[in-house]
Amino acid sequence: MHTEVPKFKRRVSSTPLLPRRIFRQASLILWIMVVSAFPVFAQRRDVVVMKNGDQLTGKIRKLQRGQLYIETPYSVDPIPVDWSQVDRLESTAMFQIELDGGKRLVGKIEKTATTDAEEGDFHLLEGASEISLIASHVVGIQSQKENFWRQLKGSVDLGFGYASGSGQTQTNISASATYPSTRFQVGTSFNSAFTNAGQTGKTNRIEGDSTSQIYLSRRAFIGTQIDLLTSTQQSLILRTTLGGGYGRYLIRSNRTNLYWLGGVVGTRESYNPSSGLNPRQNSAEGLVTVVFDWFQFSKIDLQTSINVYPSFSDPGRVRSVLNTSFSFKFAHDLYLKFSLWDTFDSHPPVNARTNELGVSNAFGWNF
Repeated sequence: MHTEVPKFKRRVSSTPLLPRRIFRQASLILWIMVVSAFPVFAQRRDVVVMKNGDQLTGKIRKLQRGQLYIETPYSVDPIPVDWSQVDRLESTAMFQIELDGGKRLVGKIEKTATTDAEEGDFHLLEGASEISLIASHVVGIQSQKENFWRQLKGSVDLGFGYASGSGQTQTNISASATYPSTRFQVGTSFNSAFTNAGQTGKTNRIEGDSTSQIYLSRRAFIGTQIDLLTSTQQSLILRTTLGGGYGRYLIRSNRTNLYWLGGVVGTRESYNPSSGLNPRQNSAEGLVTVVFDWFQFSKIDLQTSINVYPSFSDPGRVRSVLNTSFSFKFAHDLYLKFSLWDTFDSHPPVNARTNELGVSNAFGWNF
């Protein structure tokens, strides 16, 4: 007797399988979301504890002019606190620190509580070694950035003036940038003043300079200077000054910087033919520079610099350049600035002034 074996039909699901392409796209989107969210999960959590017990958690940005800036998740701008009131801090990031004697170091930082003022309460982990320092001797802390451009510090100023009686207008534009390193510092600046006095004519003054400091020891350095100046009032088409010398910091603290520089420069001057002088002159001059910077926390900043150039080629001739500015910070990285400058030449061209004096006010931005 033949028995027929029943045939079983394969049941096919009514729900189709997810196509591989859609699966890959979903996986890719999920991966992108995870990677994008990683910085949030890996958020740095530096801890700063004040002497009154207050604690801030976030990112330490910098120590500048007696204030430590920390960025917290709940603040729009970094919060400044008095460095002398910081009891403890911890961070896993790399920083560049500056001591009051001029020495610069790079490493991870930590501050511990101590009752002994002479005991090292600030610790720097540099490679496999740990250096103990006194926190009051630390005058600067900044993040050690991975490239040149992010390490730059500087400012941009813009000012405008108008006098209705004479119809005179004046425009001032200036900018500066500094690159600090543990072994040297390079800075450049640009300053300009354009004046339109209506029927009496137009005048302009444009100056650009570049300076550098190569550190020799805690306070001593070799300084170089390149300066370019053009001035209508002094019949000067272009003056180029190049040289350098030896300098030394006298004061470096969380409130005051003071240093001097002495050396030799070479000068090449091109005058307007109507000045009454030889259109081109080359000379050798001495250089004496004094720079003073005083600041009160991050609100007020007074800067003064004077360069004096006694001539070797033209005995009796002395030139000087004075720049003074007073800045007041009124918002995050924004400030109001009042400036005064004076250019002096004891032997100016016949048709030019001995002094060129100017004042300006401007709004500025620090970066």
